Amino acid sequence: MKLTINDKEYELKFGLSFINAIDNIYTQKLNGVEFGMGLEMLNTYMSLGRPTALFNAIKAGTSHLDSKPSNNAIESYLEDLANSNVDDYENMFDEVSEAMKQAPFLRRTMKNLENAQK
Repeated sequence: MKLTINDKEYELKFGLSFINAIDNIYTQKLNGVEFGMGLEMLNTYMSLGRPTALFNAIKAGTSHLDSKPSNNAIESYLEDLANSNVDDYENMFDEVSEAMKQAPFLRRTMKNLENAQK
């Protein structure tokens, strides 16, 4: 999946770097032990349409790159998208979710999460 942010194209990848980054964003503590709940939490927030979920997905999806978009650039990208074309903004949730479902390292987890939601 590719996005153009500030006239620069970025490829989002949903591999090991993505999993590590998203697990560091969404953590849980249980009995003093902290563990990553990235995919589970991101999937939930994406289904709720939370804009921060899109932000975090882009942030983690570009974590493999040497040159990453800044937080401000990602925020501006999403704000511009939402203000200029609401349908494109709304569709972005589905596009990112679908790309995650197709990613080899995420396919099984995403299928399990989908089955658990039923």
